[in-house]
Amino acid sequence: MTEQNTPPVAPTPQVENTTTTKTNHLRSLLMIVKQFLVASKNGRGLTVDSEELPVDGLSDEQAQTWFEAIFEPLRPAYKQTLLMAFGINIIGLFASIFALQVYDRVIAKGGHNTLIALASGMAIAILVEFILRGGRSALMRRIGSRIEISIARTVYKRLADMPLIELEARSPAFWQAMFRDIELVRSVMAGAPALLLIDLPFIVLTLILLSIIAPPLLVLALAIMSAFMFLAWRSEKVMRNAAADEKALMINRDAVLSDLTASRRHLKVVGPSASLNLKWETQYAQWMENSVDRSEESDRYRDMSQSLMVSSTVLMTSFGAIAIMNQLMTMGALIAANILTGKLTSPMVQLVSQWRTFGQFNLARDRLNELFSVPLDRTVSPVAMARPEGQLTLDKVSFAYPHSESNQINEVSGRLGATGLHVIVGNNGSGKTTLLKLMRGLYAPSAGRILIDGADIKQFGQQDLAKWIGYLPQQPRLVQGTIKENLLLASTDITDEELVTICKLAGAFEFITSLPDGFDTEVGEAGSRFSSGQRKRIAIAQTLMQSPPIILFDEPTSDLDREAEQAFIAQMKLLARDRTVIVVSHSPVLLQQADGIVVLQNGRVAAAGLAKDVLPKLGFTSSGDNHGS
Repeated sequence: MTEQNTPPVAPTPQVENTTTTKTNHLRSLLMIVKQFLVASKNGRGLTVDSEELPVDGLSDEQAQTWFEAIFEPLRPAYKQTLLMAFGINIIGLFASIFALQVYDRVIAKGGHNTLIALASGMAIAILVEFILRGGRSALMRRIGSRIEISIARTVYKRLADMPLIELEARSPAFWQAMFRDIELVRSVMAGAPALLLIDLPFIVLTLILLSIIAPPLLVLALAIMSAFMFLAWRSEKVMRNAAADEKALMINRDAVLSDLTASRRHLKVVGPSASLNLKWETQYAQWMENSVDRSEESDRYRDMSQSLMVSSTVLMTSFGAIAIMNQLMTMGALIAANILTGKLTSPMVQLVSQWRTFGQFNLARDRLNELFSVPLDRTVSPVAMARPEGQLTLDKVSFAYPHSESNQINEVSGRLGATGLHVIVGNNGSGKTTLLKLMRGLYAPSAGRILIDGADIKQFGQQDLAKWIGYLPQQPRLVQGTIKENLLLASTDITDEELVTICKLAGAFEFITSLPDGFDTEVGEAGSRFSSGQRKRIAIAQTLMQSPPIILFDEPTSDLDREAEQAFIAQMKLLARDRTVIVVSHSPVLLQQADGIVVLQNGRVAAAGLAKDVLPKLGFTSSGDNHGS
């Protein structure tokens, strides 16, 4: 009975030859790795061709199929990664072969020389694997940076070139979420999830080796694999909808937080508010509850996968012991089988754990698809046109906001300029600001046309419109940076002399030069370094920087004191000599200096004409030169 239970031992003469062959294979693999590294230094091999990748952002056509546009140029890089993964996984199998040889040959026969050769070979293999993993990690980092740069620039292009009506429909929290989605896409396509997907196909190699070393355990290994696959599928099915709900709640939470932080000074003045505290805590609690519930589900499936991994070791050892007792395999084969089982179960445990990330990736891709499907404004005009004289014509212009049942602007017609100071007045909500945005080309009319010198503005790109039509919104915002950087946002070719002249024209030069750092003064968050009147003067100078023939002002004097208002009106009169200046204002001083006046009521023109004809209807008397309207 003792002889029957002794595991069969293979003859020893072939050990040295097998070891030598394996060592030669390792040397060959080391030479391949060396060639990879040399090619990398020479600009080949472990590189990503920058000319093929859309690192400057995607074109409008590419954005419609952005995932394919980004992935296609990366195929060679992923093939290199796959090749290195093949080497890594092949070397990973050597540990099981090493254990098999040690248990069945070295220990059984006392082959010290064989042990030294095997250990030396494994040392070389470990070094090669380390080099391959380092090269693969470096390549994946490069891929990840390319992916993130390309998508981020494309998203920023959407932020810069999307129609204003679409921008206004998306909160700052939406854009913050978009850039988090970019990080998620980069992580999945070039991080641990990507490496997991690259390594998964090589499980087949592990199964093949297992079938050679321990055939009786192959069916059990396949059953364990099937159990892991079912667990991963089940976790995805359970958490699919929860991921979308969590993202929506997070965007709502961030929107509330963004609103509160932007209004923090006002909230401080108002004082503690129980209703705001309740609103914040309710929004945060909803997100936290959803996130905790989803984490609970994720943790449950992760723990189940860990338990299944331990169970697989117990099952493989138990069935292997039975096979050994029935002389179907050796002790070394059982040890090697357990090592291989670990290589099988480890990626499967990661797959279950990463399934939540894959679900988030799919949702992020859907959100980016939706964003990239939005048409952009025309940026560049098809044909370069000469600077217009500044005659603005409205031909039965109507406009309605999305999801609105009534028009904000109703069949407005008229001609303004060229040249002259024209004032638009009307009650709150009459459509004055909307009409200015239509004139600037920020909104597209629902019906009718807007023309500059007889040409429909739809044909012009935003670059030309920004040069030809200066627009000062009612509540201008400065961006982080210096005063000079804000003034030159769209006009980098302005000389210092021109800059000084324009700032004097806007009434901003004196207060800017009185600052210790002058034009290099940091404006702070949204221009918080300055008073509202100072911010308005900087914004006025910014509007005049490109010397546009048409200038639109929305309540430009609302934050100015009386003296500054009168000085600014005098400057506008000078501008109006060779420019068309259109102002939304209720200032009596400005109305009496106007050349023409348009009165809006409920989105319609209630009165329009020369100032001397319209002012009496408003209870004023006209003064100054008139240019016709």
